[in-house]
Amino acid sequence: MCYTEQNRRPEVRVSLKIRTLHVHAPVRLKLAVCADFHSVNRPMPVDRALELLRSARPDLILFPGDIFSDTGSAGVGECFNKNGLELMRGAAGIAPCFFSPGNHEMGLSADNRRVLEAVGIRVLDNEFVRAGALTIGGLSSGYLRAKSRYETPPVPDTDFPARFAAEEGYHILLCHRPGYWKSFVAGRGIELTAAGHAHGGQWRIFGRGIFAPGQGLFPKYADGLYREGREVLAVSRGMTNSVRWIPRFFNPCEILMLALEPEGSP
Repeated sequence: MCYTEQNRRPEVRVSLKIRTLHVHAPVRLKLAVCADFHSVNRPMPVDRALELLRSARPDLILFPGDIFSDTGSAGVGECFNKNGLELMRGAAGIAPCFFSPGNHEMGLSADNRRVLEAVGIRVLDNEFVRAGALTIGGLSSGYLRAKSRYETPPVPDTDFPARFAAEEGYHILLCHRPGYWKSFVAGRGIELTAAGHAHGGQWRIFGRGIFAPGQGLFPKYADGLYREGREVLAVSRGMTNSVRWIPRFFNPCEILMLALEPEGSP
């Protein structure tokens, strides 16, 4: 059964902004990171997000998960997922787009994948592609616990990061859960990982997030850039107020722009 405007909880309207962070890299690129749109929770029109993307003129658009509400119970173009598909269809007309499933898209079906690819989205479900000097991959999410006592929760493909890192090129990994970075990704030579999921910590006090899914109170990876040697984790605050009835404080929704540029660039 689909959610409707009548049976949804009231949502807190928030604005969407562009935030740009700079990352040293051997290539010069502008990457737009669009995470956690959570289609049914959408607090802003899709056309506002597309307007911002057009104005930012990214070279690539990365979707590191949770663009949809639940692809396990409905198609990406149906019901409460259709806003996410509308966003992706429009984004594909702006720049090449890459998508890796988050926990809300876990177990993405072959039919849903075909729909996404038909509108111009490159789906990376524990896969990678070469794009010139870049190698772009996606580590798909598992989830933390079973939905019922009869299920075993899936875990991420922990062998994928090593296979991905062995490829040549500058590595860009889409990985929805930032908590995976330290456990499965860091230390392998994957230069840039783009994540979401943490929602910026929902409330931010003294520059620190208060709570994030999967990390709990005072999450370590909630927002911005984290470095280990020459490897970088970039965490978006997300595009929507995922917890509709709890406002975000000091934590604006965002499209995160990553400006990749050589060291010493002005």
